[in-house]
Amino acid sequence: MVIVASEIREHQVLRAVEFGLAGLLHRRDAGFEQIARAVVAAASGRAELPGAVTRRLLDQLRAVQRDVLGPRGLTVSGFTERELEVLRLLADGLDTAEVALKLNYSQRTVKNIIYGVMTRFGLRNRTHAVAYAIRGGAL
Repeated sequence: MVIVASEIREHQVLRAVEFGLAGLLHRRDAGFEQIARAVVAAASGRAELPGAVTRRLLDQLRAVQRDVLGPRGLTVSGFTERELEVLRLLADGLDTAEVALKLNYSQRTVKNIIYGVMTRFGLRNRTHAVAYAIRGGAL
């Protein structure tokens, strides 16, 4: 979604983000070229947002990480730090025993961590879990 507006309040921007905001232009700066560039960017998965809006969204994301996800042991990616440690080592080619030895976990703990990731994200196997984390930018 690309929005062209004379004025937009912070809560409206946050709400628009929920609905897929990818571009925001001030009406006085929105000529055909700027609107076309924002639409093309949105269609290709890029965002065209003013710097102040980007900074505010990043502040919001940091607050969610700090106040909501962090206390639950989660990261923005949806993985825990512990899960990411295991997935990184699997991505490096280590097997369960090697991961357990490296992290000082039991093999059962490593298997439970992997099983938890696969179950929560609906993944088929370890390779799928590693690929999912890589594609999602967690690794």
